[in-house]
Amino acid sequence: MSSRLLIAGVVAAVTVTAAAFVVTQDRSTTIKRITDASPDAPGVAWVTDASASGIDGAVFADPRTGSEYPWGAGSIQIDSTVMTLAVAPDGDGPNSDAVMLGIDADTGEVRWTAPAPGLATCASLPLDGQLVCTETPYDEDPGIVTFDVDSGNSHQYDTEAGIVAATVANDHLYTADGDIEGSDVRIHRGTLDDHDADWTRPLYVSAGWEDQYADRLQVGTKTGHFDLGGGFATFDAETGAEIWATDTLDDCMTASHRTVGNLAIGVEHDCASPYAPTATTAFSTDGRVVATTPITAESYASIDDPTDASVPVVLGDAAFDRVSGTELWRDESLVYTQPATEWSDESQRSSLIAVIGDIGILQRDDSRAGIDLRTGDERWTMDEPWSIFGHEGSIVLAAMQDNLIALDIRSGHQLWSAPFDNITPGSQPTTFVDGEGGSYLLQSESKLTRLVPLP
Repeated sequence: MSSRLLIAGVVAAVTVTAAAFVVTQDRSTTIKRITDASPDAPGVAWVTDASASGIDGAVFADPRTGSEYPWGAGSIQIDSTVMTLAVAPDGDGPNSDAVMLGIDADTGEVRWTAPAPGLATCASLPLDGQLVCTETPYDEDPGIVTFDVDSGNSHQYDTEAGIVAATVANDHLYTADGDIEGSDVRIHRGTLDDHDADWTRPLYVSAGWEDQYADRLQVGTKTGHFDLGGGFATFDAETGAEIWATDTLDDCMTASHRTVGNLAIGVEHDCASPYAPTATTAFSTDGRVVATTPITAESYASIDDPTDASVPVVLGDAAFDRVSGTELWRDESLVYTQPATEWSDESQRSSLIAVIGDIGILQRDDSRAGIDLRTGDERWTMDEPWSIFGHEGSIVLAAMQDNLIALDIRSGHQLWSAPFDNITPGSQPTTFVDGEGGSYLLQSESKLTRLVPLP
């Protein structure tokens, strides 16, 4: 398979194992003030368009979700290099072309491009200076593909079995292979040259091939998990030994999400009726019940980033200590009832839409509120609705009508605003990639944009 890269007017066909093209550009790094923005708003340092990939009609895609069937824009920043995919959409089928781009985080210059078709997922952390990706397991001779962060040089490592998921952690490569529908899955730890050099261990996992699985293998310093098909599957990161695994039907519980403190949040249900939830429960790493509540409100927090395990965990309408499970406070406004519609039954929903540090953000009709998660006290309210875009420390970026705004999450004070159309005309950012020191990297389907403080 080949990709066509337009470099200085020359079209060259290359394969996935070929070296990358190194691209040099003359770019202005002058910071441009955003028209009609508030005085304290940052300026635009640079904008890189998806067309810089050399692919006609290209759109950006997140390396974490691969190049075959990506789900949206996204990037991985490793040191001073921003790595993102550009793909050529082909209707409902797999993308017809794809390249990986290495972009200078300071200038927006495209340092290199490399062909990247058929990728299932890429790890967020590098290994030996390489971005590590896997090919889709149903491709012919699937394996591991790497991209050198500095040069873009690509290399393919063959594996004996089709890998279904991979990640990098603790300076090791972790992979999963096997039959997820047949609950016959193995976890490996090793190197790029030998993916199971350290060990291979079985792990109970059950899911359908149509489920999301390629990017679900996650590993921390002590434990890892591969949660699929509504079940939890936890293993020891050092030895690979299975610690705890669940089955949706056998255990009458559906996995919801993981959070700080190695807590697994699940929704229990009546064993005779899987669609009749009875409780929301926080489990420890080994499956011990830490806290539970009969409130089963559905939660859709866009950000779950508590400071540490000292911040209480919210289940339903109550907050609990993440270690002891002691109930600390309760607030009925954390849960509301969503009326039945033509397409759905009446349901309970959580008004908690984000956890940032020790502040929780609540959505109440068309207003927003910030609460102290340690006490339950309300710190601020805002009458205007907005949706969270991302955050850097206690500064939250949000979309409010046609503007990008910045808020102090502790006070609710609006720090600045800037019209989206004047940041990147005709292409509103959809993804917050990174933020540090008042500098923000934003991405849309067609543009990657760096905002920095004005001089």
